[in-house]
Amino acid sequence: MKKAVIPCAEPLALSAPLLSVARRPTTAEMMLLITGVTTHPFVLPSYLPPDDQAGRTQHVDAPALQRSKRGVAKQDALWPQFATLKISLMGMTKAQEKFTQDNINKWAPYINLKLEFTDKPGGDIRIQANNDVDGGYSYYGTEGKGAVGANEATMEIGFLGGLNTFNARTVQHEFGHALGLHHEHQHPENTLEFDLEWIRKDYKDRKEPGDIDDNFAPVNPKEVITSDYDQASIMHYSFPEDYLKRGEAIEASNELSEGDKAFARSLYPRPKPPASFRWHRFAAANHEKNSRSSTVK
Repeated sequence: MKKAVIPCAEPLALSAPLLSVARRPTTAEMMLLITGVTTHPFVLPSYLPPDDQAGRTQHVDAPALQRSKRGVAKQDALWPQFATLKISLMGMTKAQEKFTQDNINKWAPYINLKLEFTDKPGGDIRIQANNDVDGGYSYYGTEGKGAVGANEATMEIGFLGGLNTFNARTVQHEFGHALGLHHEHQHPENTLEFDLEWIRKDYKDRKEPGDIDDNFAPVNPKEVITSDYDQASIMHYSFPEDYLKRGEAIEASNELSEGDKAFARSLYPRPKPPASFRWHRFAAANHEKNSRSSTVK
């Protein structure tokens, strides 16, 4: 067994109650979480809601690593270039389907993948609605294809609280994972200095599962391709000031950053449009050529 990179939980404000996982994990999953050793591409827990939503039920998030241009991506989980991805929206109302599709499509201008949506199961990416939680989880890119049954969800979106800004961010964040993106705060060049002693104490007090070093340590740069660290990324967690040795608390972004867009373009580059034909330039050049010819004796 190899040691997996386990994404860290986004910490709660210290006064907030411990959030529960929406799905009861199996005994095997809990043992993997406690030991921090797994080869399974699905891990607990996800980023937690901001402080004003801390009383809500928390769900889970899944794994990933990295690639080029401002960001972090798991290279072996990327989809084939120019692929058509069929996205199943399962168990959703029409309003939830539109909400999910609209937020996923915020990635569309920056990738060369064709996204096709359906309310039927069996898609390449299968998104299940859960009205009892907020937050969500997703497998990384192509890793979901063989990890679960063909009609089982590879992503879940919680709609507790309705079609709000937090749930819109969740859709964008989780679809970033579905494209193969990893959590930005574990970028090898991140500028964060975590107070690990304080975090260990806080995790112990809250009985939070998971290995602190795996959850907070940067990904090994020898295993990945990266460029600039982007604290404004939709893939970055928020952190309270108590978790940092210096600096202020970090708030989560609610929209794709310019770095996210550039990174997506680098992973799935769209073809450049052909150069437009400049008739006036051709005409001017041809006129000059003819003028020169007429002066030759």
